[in-house]
Amino acid sequence: MSPIMRSRLFAQTLLALLTVAAGFCAFSCKKKEVYVPPVVATPVPAAPAGLVIFVQRGHLAMIDLASSEVTPLTSGTSTEWFPAASPKGDEAVYWSNAEGGVYQLWKIDLGGSHHREQLTFDETNSLKTNDQNLLINDSPSWSADGQKIIYAIEGDIWMMDSDGYNPETLLSGHSAICPVISPDGKSVLYLSNAGDSVYNIWVLNLSDKSTTKLTNYTDWNVGSPSYSTDGRKILFNLYRANMTQIYTIDSDGGNPVNFTTNTHSLCPRFAQGDKKIVYCSSTDEDDALNLDIADESGANVKQLTEDGGTSPSWAPALPAAVSLPTPIGK
Repeated sequence: MSPIMRSRLFAQTLLALLTVAAGFCAFSCKKKEVYVPPVVATPVPAAPAGLVIFVQRGHLAMIDLASSEVTPLTSGTSTEWFPAASPKGDEAVYWSNAEGGVYQLWKIDLGGSHHREQLTFDETNSLKTNDQNLLINDSPSWSADGQKIIYAIEGDIWMMDSDGYNPETLLSGHSAICPVISPDGKSVLYLSNAGDSVYNIWVLNLSDKSTTKLTNYTDWNVGSPSYSTDGRKILFNLYRANMTQIYTIDSDGGNPVNFTTNTHSLCPRFAQGDKKIVYCSSTDEDDALNLDIADESGANVKQLTEDGGTSPSWAPALPAAVSLPTPIGK
């Protein structure tokens, strides 16, 4: 066989061997498939139901939103007004005439003992008759860290430590009621009718004590203002004659939104991380007020009480007590 023929035969044989080898490798060296489980979306935890502290027949009560169980907190001959739950949900501050018939600020433990403690000691009523108005809902409020309590007396805004010590005046002579400190602690929201025929929302800048008028209603009064937890929204009710409605506005006063269709809805407060709003309402001016809860848009309204309820304040549920094992030995 000639060298050329031998070369061609060798090339053909080599090509055949390479083809067989490639096929074998494709079969035996195929990359092993690895099972990858599908990605499971992390569930978003539901907002805790929490508690609502409110006034029922002149006394404080508490409803557990998870169980709908109502627990009386105060009783007797005193009258309680306008509770405000602390950020942690362990305490509430409120107005009461339990001591000598004079309205003062009190604080109550919500964790089980329901121990009560008087915080202010004025000789005359700190909550005037004109301020005992559910449309206004002149409640005290807490700083975001729970260390301070802000309140109004005779048109002045005061702040004190949560134990009642170190009171100081923040604003004098502005006919102020319903003060609420902002979540960032830099300003105080309040109502005033100074120079107006109606109540409007004002803001006090704590750094320079300047005041700014936030709303300019002329034929509606503003009542029960409060901040959302992020400080971006302000919740309140508007009222006049025989009608009261619930609104929100942006923190700069813009974008007003009415989310109630009932003509008697008042005392609103944000709840469950601003996902819900609690308030009281009635179907008619002469009917009893009861507590309602709704989505932040006003949809999915659910009635919470049937025996009356006003001035709600939401609180996160306290964690259950942990039982520690009994020590063995000394």
